[in-house]
Amino acid sequence: MRIFMTLHRRSVTGIILILVAVVLCTSPIALRHWNDYRCTALAKQCRLARNSEEWDQLQSLAVDWTNRDPQSGEAWLNRGVAAMGVGAWKEAADHFWQVPDSTSQAVPAMIELSKLSFTHLNQPLTGEAACERILRGNPRAAGARQQLIWFYAMTLQREKLRQQILKAVQLESEPREAYIYYFLLYSLKSEEAVALNKRWLEGSPDSELFLVARVINSPDPRIGSSEIPDPSSNDKNRSDAIENDKVGQVAQLLIRFPRNLELIAYLAEERFARGDFVQAAEILKNAPESASQDGRFWRFKGWLHEVNGELPESIAAYCQSLELHPTDWNTMSRLAVVERRVNNQPEVKRLTDLMKRGNETRRSLRKEKAIEVTAPKILHDLASLFRDCGDYQIAAAMEVRLAQARRR
Repeated sequence: MRIFMTLHRRSVTGIILILVAVVLCTSPIALRHWNDYRCTALAKQCRLARNSEEWDQLQSLAVDWTNRDPQSGEAWLNRGVAAMGVGAWKEAADHFWQVPDSTSQAVPAMIELSKLSFTHLNQPLTGEAACERILRGNPRAAGARQQLIWFYAMTLQREKLRQQILKAVQLESEPREAYIYYFLLYSLKSEEAVALNKRWLEGSPDSELFLVARVINSPDPRIGSSEIPDPSSNDKNRSDAIENDKVGQVAQLLIRFPRNLELIAYLAEERFARGDFVQAAEILKNAPESASQDGRFWRFKGWLHEVNGELPESIAAYCQSLELHPTDWNTMSRLAVVERRVNNQPEVKRLTDLMKRGNETRRSLRKEKAIEVTAPKILHDLASLFRDCGDYQIAAAMEVRLAQARRR
């Protein structure tokens, strides 16, 4: 009997141990299934709350969902939508940013983040980053490409603008206004940009990008001093003049940002226009390495060679400038002068004709209400100008787009 009891106890103990082992082995699976079940239920509940605009309930459900599944793009997207519903813009942006790139919700989340960044948040650099994330996932996303092209135009990030337009053209996702921005690459300026950069500075008061873009976009003074004002002067009248004079404001900013490409280009251009080639050359010494990709600086180089009577070197520099930006009428003008000096009359005539057509297009563009709705005739003229200037890639893309528009 005692032996039987002992065997019975051992059997019960063994069964208990087996049951414990089974529970321990299956509990992670059970928990995972339960978690999946809850996430599925939460997804359905979130859709209902979102459709009925019950933002507090949506927020509570989405928080539970992201805690259970931090990699769920739909969960983070719902948290962002809930925050937007109650006007919590910063929280909404943070939630949208958490949406993993690997999920189908990444693009819609970045679109919402971009909209928030350029409006309520007043943080365009975050909007730029959101657009870049969209394009990494979908390079042909026309909306994100258009937003970046506009932002780079407003902030005078000319090389980024050029590269963005060329990429958009390559992928056939360029907006109509891209061609206008490309044509006006080195002469972009607008009152809208002044107001925008002023507003963006409210969110980033010390931003070099917005400070420079605001000043360079501002109207040029019709009458200015023949000397760049000295920002260190204690003279009150001179100090007041600096505040009201664009050249003085640029000079002040250049002290803070001595390697800024736009400031250097503006002051060098101003010195060249006044015939002060010595000071222009001095200003250009501080140009960063990136200036080698900017056609304006090759024009400046050509101008200095021209002044020194080094005509072959001048022509080579001007041609390099036009290689980077074939429709730059300022460079064409300088090159025509040098070609006349070497008695190359056919080239003088060609350049003069191109400049005339370019100036006519610029005058036509000034009459347009918005470049986004530029008249088809202007676009046709511009496409022809690009082709005759040797920019075949842009010309061909424009011709395709114009042909598509005619068929609609």
